[in-house]
Amino acid sequence: MKRRGVQIIEEALLILVALIAIALTMGVATGVQEKVNEIIQKVWESLDWLFKTTFYFLP
Repeated sequence: MKRRGVQIIEEALLILVALIAIALTMGVATGVQEKVNEIIQKVWESLDWLFKTTFYFLP
């Protein structure tokens, strides 16, 4: 009976560790996504500046 209780505690701890790992992974993915969006925004601004300076005579 004692062995079964220990097994239940071990499985609960494994589930808790798995949930923490999922939360950390989601946090890292969100951070990476923010950086990618920031880079895309800078590239877009650069292309916009290049277009405006190259074709300044267009409305």
